[in-house]
Amino acid sequence: ATLLAASAALAFLACDEMGTVVPPADASPPDAQTTEAAAPEQDASVDGGADAVEEAALSDACGPGPWVTLGIVVVALDLSNPDGSLLPGAQFTSPLCPGLVKVSDEGGAIEGLISKDTPFYGRLQATGYIPELAPEEVFDADSTGNRIELLPAILAGLLPGYAADASAIVVAAEKTQSDAGACSSLDGISLGVVGHPEARVTYFGAGPVPAPVPDASATTARGFAALTGLTGTAPGELVTLSATKPGCNVVFARGPVTGRVPLENGSVSLMPAYLTP
Repeated sequence: ATLLAASAALAFLACDEMGTVVPPADASPPDAQTTEAAAPEQDASVDGGADAVEEAALSDACGPGPWVTLGIVVVALDLSNPDGSLLPGAQFTSPLCPGLVKVSDEGGAIEGLISKDTPFYGRLQATGYIPELAPEEVFDADSTGNRIELLPAILAGLLPGYAADASAIVVAAEKTQSDAGACSSLDGISLGVVGHPEARVTYFGAGPVPAPVPDASATTARGFAALTGLTGTAPGELVTLSATKPGCNVVFARGPVTGRVPLENGSVSLMPAYLTP
């Protein structure tokens, strides 16, 4: 189980020279209380030192206790280095803990405490990179070392309908079995948004550069799609997607992912779609 379980949905864009329209690259995240990824070091030999470390860690916990430890590694992708490089200075925030910002260290790591068994979603942003939103998730145990990819904002323009004043959901289909015939192939999945018939769905091709496929009604073998054009949604509203493939099941709730995805203008919301027999 990983935070931002659908980060691969954007990774394909960087690796294959795709991109999206985003807010200006010099836009900075909202002002907020900033804390480093790790709690301040204390000399345990000093009276009360251990207690001070624990108190410092709890003071920037996200949400009420009890907590679990959540850790991610932020990686910057670019066309010259599709494997990515560790990205310091990326900021993680969540509506679960307004005003708290966790910042990736020199190794790209962000680690902290978050409420156990509590639905939440996270934001990840860095100057010059596309802001990303995780799907809603619930963690009941520690989860660390989760790799998250960010794309540079310069990769822009190939996601129809997405802009600084609009939202987008990027879906990456994932097979859950390797030997399930058609139900292990990512093509043929048709997507929508429950309660939002106005949603526009763009399906991407399976070529070396997965460009939008005009008039497509289902995914190609790449299993990638984008949903835009949603109206009547409030900032931070959570929506539920629908998906069908003949003879197969497509679900969005699996592991820590609840099946709901948040929307915020100027951000790309990531969502995995799990294909099962």
